[in-house]
This record gives sequence, C-alpha cells and structure tokens, in this order.
Amino acid sequence: MENNDERIESNTAEDKPRFSPVFFEVGGVIGKIERAIHWATSVIMLLLSVLVLAGIAISTVRVPGLFRNLLSAKENSLLSLLEFAAEIIMAVELIHVIIAQNMESVIEILMIAFTRELVIKQWNMWELLIGVAIVGGLFAIRKYLVSQKRKI
Repeated sequence: MENNDERIESNTAEDKPRFSPVFFEVGGVIGKIERAIHWATSVIMLLLSVLVLAGIAISTVRVPGLFRNLLSAKENSLLSLLEFAAEIIMAVELIHVIIAQNMESVIEILMIAFTRELVIKQWNMWELLIGVAIVGGLFAIRKYLVSQKRKI
C-alpha cells in the first residue's frame, strides 16, 4: 500500500512543470552561478518589459492628434492611425513574447508584423501575394503544429 502511495506522489511531482531547465540542477559553485545568471536574465527581461510598457503609455500622447487628423479628413490620417495601432499591438505582443517565451507567442507576433507591413506599405501584386502566403503559412503553423503539440 505504501509503495502505491509513494508512486502516486512521485507521479504528481513529475507531472508538475519545472521552473528551471535540467542544467540548473547542477550542484556546487557552477550550479549557483547558473542559477544566478538565470535570475539576472529574468530580471533584465522583466525590466525590459516594464520599459516597453512605459513607452506604450508615453506614446499614447499621440492619440488625440491622430484623431484630430482623422476628423479633419487629412490625407493618410486613417493609415497613420492604423499604423500607430499596429505598433502598439506589436509592442504588447513583444512584452508577451518576452514573458511567456513560447512558440505560439512568437508566431502571433510574426503574424501581426507581416500583416502590418501588408496593410501599411504599398506593394506590387507579387509581393502582396507572397506576403499573404507567408501569413497563411503562419496560420497553418499555429493551427496544425502548435495546437497539435498541446494535444500530445
């Protein structure tokens, strides 16, 4: 009976996701240095995320001017508003990629970046076709490869 209980406990411990990769389980001085480097890089990523978030907050000062241009029907005002919105979305996704660090986040930011370029810039027909194929390929990768990985 006790052996079964021990196996159940050990199975639940193995099923839990680990915080650090296996190489951080090295003991001694090298293990301490590796854990310190991991901690330092985590802090740097967090600080970069905070700085990008502060940049997003500061850049919202431009929004009233963009809406004034839109209401006054200036040339390319809608395009500049869309470009600004896409840049904000990309910055938020970048924070998500820095924090989450998974394949789905990377694919999402690539899809947003390619879609932004397709909408904002003027392309000839072949370049537009290639861009749409790239975005379609990224959708397929996200649907079939990343979601299949979760089912396994």
